Order: sequence, then C-alpha cells, then structure tokens
Amino acid sequence: MFVSACVMQLIFGCLVSAAPWFWLFVVFRFLDGFATGATMSTGFTIIMEIVGKSKREIMAILYQIPFNLGHATLPLFAYYLRHWRWYHLAFSSFSVLYLIFYWTVPESPRWLFTTGRTDRAVKILEAGCKRNNMPTDNIRTELEQAALITAATTTSKKGNIIDLFRHPYLCQKTLAMAFNWLVVCLVYYGVSQHISHLSGNVFMNVAIGATLGVPGTLICVPMTKYLGRRITLFLSNSLSGIALMILAFAPSLDSTMTVAMATIGLFGASVTFPNVYLYGGELFPTVVRNSGVGLCSFVGRVGSIIAPFISGLSTRGLWIPPAVFGGFSLAAAASVFLMPETRGFPLPETIEDGETFGKNKKTSKL
Repeated sequence: MFVSACVMQLIFGCLVSAAPWFWLFVVFRFLDGFATGATMSTGFTIIMEIVGKSKREIMAILYQIPFNLGHATLPLFAYYLRHWRWYHLAFSSFSVLYLIFYWTVPESPRWLFTTGRTDRAVKILEAGCKRNNMPTDNIRTELEQAALITAATTTSKKGNIIDLFRHPYLCQKTLAMAFNWLVVCLVYYGVSQHISHLSGNVFMNVAIGATLGVPGTLICVPMTKYLGRRITLFLSNSLSGIALMILAFAPSLDSTMTVAMATIGLFGASVTFPNVYLYGGELFPTVVRNSGVGLCSFVGRVGSIIAPFISGLSTRGLWIPPAVFGGFSLAAAASVFLMPETRGFPLPETIEDGETFGKNKKTSKL
C-alpha cells in the first residue's frame, strides 16, 4: 500500500499542475491529498513495526524532521516560483524519489506474522539479521511457536477499522486519540495562518511555523522518553492552550508579546505533532494499526481544512481565533486521561490485546 500511495502522489501531484479546468484541478488535488495522507500514515506504520523496541520512540519522533524540513522549503519555492503551476510541479516532482522504496523497504514482518504469513515474515527477518551480522537459526522456530500460541489464545487474527469501535475501551482510546489529531492539526495550521494577521508577511509566517517544528520535534524525544507519551501530550497541549488564551484575553499585550504568545502556542503544537504519531502507533493493535493511524490522520486533515476558516474569524475580532484554538488545546489536554501510557510496553498485536491494554492500573497511571 505504501508504494502504491507514493506512485499516486507522484502522478496526481504532477497532474494538478497541468489541469486545464477547475473541476479537473479539484479532482486531481483531492486524489493527490488522499495519496499524501496514505503515504504519511503507512510510512509511519512501517517504521513502527520494523524498528526494534529500543529505537522505536526516537525513530517515530525523528520521522517528523524531514516533514519539518520540507515544510521549511515551501516559502523558498513560493518566493521564486510565483505561478502556481510551476510551484506545484516543482515540489510534486520530488515524489519520484519514493520509487526507491520499492526495492529498499520491506513489508512489515510484524504485520505479516499477525495475518498468518509466517514464511514471508521469516524471510524478511532473516535478511535483516544477515545484513546486521546477527544469528538466524532460531527465527523460524520462535515465530512458529508464537503463531501457535497466538492461534490458541485469540479468536481472530485479522481486523478492520470497524473493530476500533466494536470494543468499548478500544473505542474510547480511538476517539480520544482522533480528537488529539484533530486539535493538533487545527492548532498547528490555524495558528501558523493567524500569525500572518499579526506580522503581515506570509513567507515569514510559513517559515516560522516550519522552523519551530524542528526544535519542537527534538525536544519531544527526551520528553517522551523520560516523562512518557501521555504526560508529554498533556504538557504540550496545555502550553498551547494557556499561551493562546493569554493571547486572546490579554488585550494590553504589545505587538512583540502578541507574536511571542502565538509563537509559544505554535511551539506547543510542534511538540504535540510527533508525539501523536508515536502515541497512536503504540496505542492501536498491529492488525488495525494502519487503519487506526490512517483514521486519525483523516480526522487531522479535517482539522487542517477547518483551520483557515477559524483563522479568518480574525476579521470579526483578533481574539476569536486564539480563543477557539486555545479552548480546543485545553480540551485535548484533558482528553489524555482517557488513554493509557504506552511507554515501555510491548505493542498490542490483536484486537483482544488492544481492548485489554491499559485497563491495568499500571499502564493507565498518569
């Protein structure tokens, strides 16, 4: 699915720049956005499932750095390529680099195992061990024994997106995580646009938002490692919410402090962004992890769509957008109490694992 989404992104991204009619532009743009979302969610899922437990959190968070760097180049493209067709074609053409992954990125052995394709999982694991000079003697035996245990203790190996809502506790965690995705996309992109109403420089606006993403992502690494995913999510959402509420309801702030509060709110969202990827990837069971992360990504895109309209309310009052963004951030901070901590625990594999994980007080303690 990952490679297919990459090819779709390349094709439709380039076709957008050549669309002769508006209706065709809308169709190609929609398909390009659909493929981009699929590329991000499936790519992240693969990273979560092929990287070992000791490196999982740092890889899942640093996965966002290329996104930040790519985001930071957009003002440069926009400044020198003022016609939208050349602008869109320029950054869409970079998708051709994705084709390399067809030969270099393996299928997730964890997903293959949980769906009963043990032979393929063994081959991929053996190839990885040989590449890293590790023994391969016991891989097949251990996987076959694990498959027998899994078959004896679970009723089903496969799952779909509907399973996320069939079980009450898994449904609760899914809704809470999806809400956090909605909020972080709403706040990140909304506040980025709101800053333009304060500074007036659209190129600087995008550059600030993208640049803040890098330190936010880097700080997220030690925070999630030592504080845990849930406390980090609570703190980053609270930081955004408090800063934006100050911006909304402290009219005596001068122009410098106004921009500073908006920047702090944006910084909090930049810490939240990589964390929801990591947290969501660990929260959903393997058989529906791609579906769960994909669902959250979709909900997040809804937040991105709504963000410009909320930012546009600044024409009725500059206090309205930060009040809305701040309120959502504080609500998201409160919603973390509906989810368990995942740091240091094995990834849930089956739907049954996903439903039971976190009910134990040890995993749900804040």
